[in-house]
Amino acid sequence: MRHFLVLLLAVALGSPALAGNDSASAKRPPDLVPKIDTAGRGLDSAPRPSWMVAGAKSAVLPGWGQFQTGHPIRGSILAVLDVWLYSDAAYRTWSSIPKARDKVRPLELRAGIAAESLLVRLDTARHVPAADLKRDSASLHVLQDSASLLRGRARISADYRNGELAWAIGLHAYAIVDAAEAAWLASGGKRPVTEMSSAMWRSMLVPGWGQVHNGHYSKAALLYMGIGGSVVSMLSRQEMVEFWQEETRRAQLDGRSTATAVQQTEFFRKRRNQYIWGLGLVYVYQILDAAVDARLSRFGRPFPLALEPAFDRPGMVASYRF
Repeated sequence: MRHFLVLLLAVALGSPALAGNDSASAKRPPDLVPKIDTAGRGLDSAPRPSWMVAGAKSAVLPGWGQFQTGHPIRGSILAVLDVWLYSDAAYRTWSSIPKARDKVRPLELRAGIAAESLLVRLDTARHVPAADLKRDSASLHVLQDSASLLRGRARISADYRNGELAWAIGLHAYAIVDAAEAAWLASGGKRPVTEMSSAMWRSMLVPGWGQVHNGHYSKAALLYMGIGGSVVSMLSRQEMVEFWQEETRRAQLDGRSTATAVQQTEFFRKRRNQYIWGLGLVYVYQILDAAVDARLSRFGRPFPLALEPAFDRPGMVASYRF
């Protein structure tokens, strides 16, 4: 679930706020913004990056575009999170996963030799003492259990790597869109005035369409980061379930204990189901979010839903204007 924390942190960053223009800045050229020191004195003017430049900078380094648009805290968080996810995924890909797999091969070879030796002994010897047979079988099972655990470690590390890459790519895409949107708003861009019903049915048909319709592009990018990361993590957890089910069948054929394999199967099945439920909650949330943003875009205008007293009879009359 630690990848959900990445999503929550990204949500906490929020959408870029609209920057107000005072009378002094309105007199300046549109490509210049004043720098203000702590005493409130105007300093030299710096060029304002276009939305394409801001997005391109965040594409090169997540968070760079946020620094250029005046959001250093958000940029720092995005940079740290994305660099951490990319670096940990790279470490798992080129170090921890190959090392775990290299440790598995000698154990599998030793287990195969031990199993073959035991079978040959049973076929050729007229009588094998029960104590020797029990000892050799226990040694074989220890080797097989160790190989199974190391295979599991390698697969678990690969499972985390898959999730980290998905969340890192999604976070990177969000940083690009967020920087571009912040620059667009700072240069005078305005979000459209939309209807609640229009935004809701769009989000019902295609998740994120309502956010795009409302002009909240960074929210749509954030939504798809969550959906993409959750789908990849869910599929990866399903692969882990199938892997441990196969390990359970191997243990049954070898006559070994299946407790660890069964426990791991249930663990990853629960994690997979959590992502499925999370996707359902995200779907409902993005519909409500699109409706709220559409309503806020019409702030100060009559609300389409009305509840008025009925004058011809006791009670209330509800009406909705589409």
